[in-house]
Parts: sequence; structure tokens; C-alpha cells
Amino acid sequence: MDKQQYKKVTFDFPAGEYVYLKMACAKQGVSMKDFLTRSVIKSIEEYEDELDVRALRKAREENETPIPWKKAKKQLGLDDLQ
Repeated sequence: MDKQQYKKVTFDFPAGEYVYLKMACAKQGVSMKDFLTRSVIKSIEEYEDELDVRALRKAREENETPIPWKKAKKQLGLDDLQ
């Protein structure tokens, strides 16, 4: 298994919502660290997906033809990635 590198992130969480956070973690049987890590990563992925959708809509509005994924991978030099 690959060794994952981590960075510590500290933030203030609303006191009134803390009990709900604890309950959500308990219901799922996960630690707060795991719950929050998954939640943040999911939020980032959704944000990136939304940016992709916006870019596609803009391209369509400007009558641009989206590049097929295989061609985009080649242009970005990602052909060889598995």
C-alpha cells in the first residue's frame, strides 16, 4: 500500500453544529477525522465537476466543439498514465 502524505488542517467548527457532527460520525461508525476528510474531498470533487460543467456550457454557447477525452489526454501528455 502506498504511503500517503498528510498535512494538518485546523479550523473552528460551529458549536451549535458540533453535536450533529458527532452523531453523524457515530451513526456511520467512523472517526471525525475520517468523516471530515471524506466530506471535504467530496466537496472538492463536486466543485471541480461543477467547473467542468460550466466550461462545457460556455464552450457550447460559443459554438466550440468539446475535445474528445482521448484527444485531450494526448494533448496533456496523459496517454501513458494508467
